[in-house]
Amino acid sequence: MKQFSVIIAIVLLIASISVVITILFTQQPIQIILETGQAVATKSSNYFTITTVMILIICSSVIGAALTYLFYNSESSSLFKKIEDKDNKENKTEKDDKHRHVNYDMIIPLLRDDEKKAIHIIKEHNGEILQNELVLKLGHSKVRTTRILASLERKQLVIKQRHGMTNSIKLRY
Repeated sequence: MKQFSVIIAIVLLIASISVVITILFTQQPIQIILETGQAVATKSSNYFTITTVMILIICSSVIGAALTYLFYNSESSSLFKKIEDKDNKENKTEKDDKHRHVNYDMIIPLLRDDEKKAIHIIKEHNGEILQNELVLKLGHSKVRTTRILASLERKQLVIKQRHGMTNSIKLRY
């Protein structure tokens, strides 16, 4: 059924293009009546009747619709979409890695010293660490570490998830 629709779209496209080309490049007979009442007949491709203009508009609309249909519904466009999706995924991961690196480099100078230290420790552990391990690495009390992490969560820099008797701390970006 899809192939039939594509064939109809192609036929309409070709027919509309041929009609438009024929009308645009065929000289139309024009009759001009002078003030003296004399009728002069000329041929020119620069003047169109209302009917001809309407035919051109309809054919142009059919051309646009057929091209749009063929572009979005053909098998070749789905192939192009698959290729673009693959490229986008590859580029997205590269951009995300750059984005993550740049974001933290720009944000770290704006943090307090204890927050900077916590971010550096989490980054050293590949962006994820257990909270009780972070308490030991920071050298602060559990309460102080919890407050640092709460501040980093409010700034949307880390995500805290329950992990057994402790929490798993992950960098958001």
